[in-house]
Amino acid sequence: MPNQFFLLFILIISSFSLEAQELQLPQIFSDHMILQRDTNVRIWGWSRPNSVVTILLGEESITTETNNDGEWEAFLPKKKAGGPYSITIDSRQTVTFEDVYFGDIWIAGGQSNMEWPVGGNIDNMEIELNDAEYPQIRFFKVAKDISFEPLDELKQEAAWKPANKETVKDYSAVAWFFAKHNHLEKDVPVGIIDDNWGGTPAESWVPIDVLRNVPGYEEKASKYSTTDTGWENKINENSKNNAEKYRRVQDTEGFLSYGVHAEGYNDASWQNIELPNQEPLLDFVWLRKKFNLESISDAQLSFGNPGKFTVAFINGKKVYTKTWADDPEVINVEKSTLKEGENVIAIRTVEDWANRTFIGSENDFWLETKDEKIQFNGTWKYSNLIEPPIPQVIRYENEPGFLFNAMINPIAGYTLKGAIWYQGESNVGANQYYNVLFESMIESWRNAWNQGDFPFLFVQLANYQQRYDDPTDSGWARLQEAQTQTLSLNNTGMATIIDIGEANDIHPRNKQDVGYRLWQSARHVAFNEDNVYSGPMYRGHIIDGERVIISFNHVGSGLINKKINGNLPGFALAGSDSVFYWADATIDGDLIILDSDEVENPIAVRYAWADNPEVALYNLEGLPAVPFRTDDW
Repeated sequence: MPNQFFLLFILIISSFSLEAQELQLPQIFSDHMILQRDTNVRIWGWSRPNSVVTILLGEESITTETNNDGEWEAFLPKKKAGGPYSITIDSRQTVTFEDVYFGDIWIAGGQSNMEWPVGGNIDNMEIELNDAEYPQIRFFKVAKDISFEPLDELKQEAAWKPANKETVKDYSAVAWFFAKHNHLEKDVPVGIIDDNWGGTPAESWVPIDVLRNVPGYEEKASKYSTTDTGWENKINENSKNNAEKYRRVQDTEGFLSYGVHAEGYNDASWQNIELPNQEPLLDFVWLRKKFNLESISDAQLSFGNPGKFTVAFINGKKVYTKTWADDPEVINVEKSTLKEGENVIAIRTVEDWANRTFIGSENDFWLETKDEKIQFNGTWKYSNLIEPPIPQVIRYENEPGFLFNAMINPIAGYTLKGAIWYQGESNVGANQYYNVLFESMIESWRNAWNQGDFPFLFVQLANYQQRYDDPTDSGWARLQEAQTQTLSLNNTGMATIIDIGEANDIHPRNKQDVGYRLWQSARHVAFNEDNVYSGPMYRGHIIDGERVIISFNHVGSGLINKKINGNLPGFALAGSDSVFYWADATIDGDLIILDSDEVENPIAVRYAWADNPEVALYNLEGLPAVPFRTDDW
């Protein structure tokens, strides 16, 4: 009998708890929100089980009921673009949202090139910030978070914010320029769900159950598809380690207690090392070097791209501090810092990402006074034993499904116009799997939204890294090819930016053209306009003796060579030996004619098949040709 009374007590308490549940909606619903125009808009939340929920939109009323678990959903009627509206939801408790507009809603996903903010030293940043007062463009920034299990709600607070000079600084730059085109050209409010995380691979944004059937990811996904109940503790402990890691990495003062920066510090027991280093240095790296000056004056110091977190001292005085987003620069050093005769430079540097530090670059690591220039290439004293090692951290944000669970699932179902996506850098090393992985991600998002094949527009990787004199193979190009193949999915579009990358920076600062080219895809895919929305794309070729004749789709008003007074670059031919040589390329109307003295019997063509190819083929609408190859070698 005591057990029966106990069970009855538990049932009563549980019933009371359910009855007392307050009306709740996901954070994605807030004041200033944009709702999708010209379609029925889903709205959902939680309240008491089996209770009535009434939604008031202006003079219209919609009624629904919660289920046995207290869940409810309803669909607002179609509205044309405009506002403001008030929306009130009542279920004993009442929630009201003010300043609500109907317009176009896009989710902006990906890694750092989508995350990169307007205030992050993009091209013409000040001009852009001074043109930011667009109160009907609004962003909802999803905070970075991870979860082993799918969440129903975001764990960190967020809200819709109208655009102005202050708020726009933190918005995705690519999404901002895209939104401005949408707003100005369609004369409608625009909402961006800013949902991205730098450095993350595509598999993080795919449900674990989906990844079990994606080639290359079956084993990795099964690792996290266990009944292990200790994930919350693992994640919490890892988060503590990560916080401690970044406290130390970003510290610019606490390490002074070691005294290593001081002029008279004894580094005799340290190792010798040659800089620039060819092998990575690990943990908190200290470097010291003595140099002599015959005379002193105000000077300049060049670092040649130091690690993300770097502090430098000359004769014990701090002369340079670098944090993650800073560009390499030349530093002014005051005359009072220097001495005639022997001087000492001390550097502390650390890389948070993969704990692999490289420092210096040939001919770009020096100190120059009025009378002499000291090259810092060569032998330095080195130690990484001064400070404890970087705390070990698992990057759960890079693991299968963790970001989908925490950052996508809670907002899935918020009615969209479509998605824009800029990612791929972190998957180059597994480019052979990317096409199926990326298509699986798109399809899983569409399934989660239950909104059909909504438009999904993505950016092809920009050119990056060294340019070679001869044709080469390229994992970067193979990832770009996988992205092109994804266009086989319905309602997809791609912005090619093979021409606006930067060899030494994986984050090109020209975000304006990226947003513009995405918008051209949106005009066609999402708004059904008959516009030129892609650069020339390979259609087919014929072999005519020693020549190859190539035809293209998306020629637009015609093909052009943007290289003034020069051969059309970027094309290569190969014969049966599979060795590629540069081809002479000429434009003949809408065709390209190729030949090469080194290839008598060509059988394969490649264009822009490199990490950082030289390109000049465009259509007259100003969009660059898409990289391609005809071989499968």
